[in-house]
Amino acid sequence: MQDLAPWEPQSQGGTPTPPTDSPLPMFLLAQQARRAKGAEQQRLASEFNRLLDDLVAQGGGRPEADAFHRLLEGNNLVGLVDADGRSCRAATVESLLALGFPYALEVRPEDLDHLHQVQVAGAQLSPPRGGPFPALAVGLGALALQVLLHAGGLVRLEGLLILQGLLSLLALTLLTVAPVGSVLYRGALALLTVVSGVGLGMLLVPDASAGWAAGLGGLVAAFLAALRKS
Repeated sequence: MQDLAPWEPQSQGGTPTPPTDSPLPMFLLAQQARRAKGAEQQRLASEFNRLLDDLVAQGGGRPEADAFHRLLEGNNLVGLVDADGRSCRAATVESLLALGFPYALEVRPEDLDHLHQVQVAGAQLSPPRGGPFPALAVGLGALALQVLLHAGGLVRLEGLLILQGLLSLLALTLLTVAPVGSVLYRGALALLTVVSGVGLGMLLVPDASAGWAAGLGGLVAAFLAALRKS
């Protein structure tokens, strides 16, 4: 017979059911997520984490704390991660802590360790949403600012400045249309980084037209493009 989790008592029909003294949807979602695979598991894990957030927002007490404890015991949530990479186990620990005193004091050390490890990993930068468009918007915005600086008489429009703008525009175009990780994409990323760095460095050259606005914006755009995964 299949081993049941601590919160899965056997029903008369042979189907595991959650305890009746706890928030049922939370246990049902956890049970379904454990049985699912791939994208379906991530979807159910996302629903589970949203339900936790809703429960905490509504306030809670001993019933909710006991439910969180049951979920954390017996490795019921191990391996469950939502579509945003948020661990269901970590989300449950956060929910238990959010209940405040005295329930926050009941969190097991191993669950706190897991939460801290996930938080450290989560500190890593994530790719921006919108594909190539955040980098493109920043890059074009910086070039537009450079044009406005020239129109206002603050920057002279000379050959190097024009070349910087054209090469930056070319690199941004390639970063928009080229597949991420391709040779063309990496080449465009390198071109934008070098051109932008040189433009920013013009500030250090006496009597040179400073392309600092396009340079700074280009470096930010290159950084955003480097974070892209797809």
